Amino acid sequence: MVALFVAPNLLTLSGATVTSSVPDRELTDPQLMTYLVGSLAVQLLTFTVALLPLVFARRLDRRILGPAPPQRSARVVRTGLLAGTVATAGAYGVNALLVALTGADEPVQQQLLEDALTGGVPLLLVIAIAVIAAPITEEVIFRGVLFRSLADRFGPWTGIVTSAAIFAAIHTEVLTSQPLALAGLFVIGGVLAYAYQRTGRLAVPIIGHAAFNAASLGLALALDRVLEVVP
Repeated sequence: MVALFVAPNLLTLSGATVTSSVPDRELTDPQLMTYLVGSLAVQLLTFTVALLPLVFARRLDRRILGPAPPQRSARVVRTGLLAGTVATAGAYGVNALLVALTGADEPVQQQLLEDALTGGVPLLLVIAIAVIAAPITEEVIFRGVLFRSLADRFGPWTGIVTSAAIFAAIHTEVLTSQPLALAGLFVIGGVLAYAYQRTGRLAVPIIGHAAFNAASLGLALALDRVLEVVP
C-alpha cells in the first residue's frame, strides 16, 4: 500500500517522468496551473489506488480514523495545532543545528514553495495541495495505516521511528537537493506519529501536518516579500 502511494516519488527520483518531474520556472501561468492541477490529480489518484487493498480486504472503515472514541472538535484542533507547532519548531531547529555544525549551504529545493511565489491562482492551488490534500492523504497512509500496522506488530516506538524514516525518505526533492534536511522531516514524522499514538485520533496529525505546511508556506512567502524590498 505504501509502495503504491509513493511510487511517483520513487520514479521521479530514478529519473522517470511519470509525474512530469519539476517544471521549468519559465512556464507561463496557464502551463503552471496545468502542472499543479496535474500534481493534485496524481496525488489523489495514487492515494485512491493505495487504499484499494483495504477496500478489497473490507478493512476500510471508521477504524482508520483512530482507535479512540470521537472527541470534541475544539480539543482535537487544539491538540493538532500543538503537534504542528512542536513539529515546526523541532524540524527547523534540527535543520538549523545541522547546518551550523556542517556548514552546509545548499538550499532545500521544494517546487511547490517556488510555485507559490507566483501568487494568484497558482498560490491557491499550492495551498490546496500542501495544506489540504497532502496532510489528509499522507497522514492516512503514513500514520493511519503504516504507523498503526507497525505499532500493533512491533510496538509504538518501532512504529514511530520506522514510519518517520520512510516518511522522510519519500520526499525526493529534499533528498536530492539537501539530504541534511531529511532530519527535519524525520522529526515531523516522529512528532505526528507520537501525537497519533497519544490521542488515538488521526485528525490530530492531519491538523498538525497542515499547520506545518501552512507555516512553511507562510515563511517562504514572507521571506520572498522581504527580499523584494531589501536592496
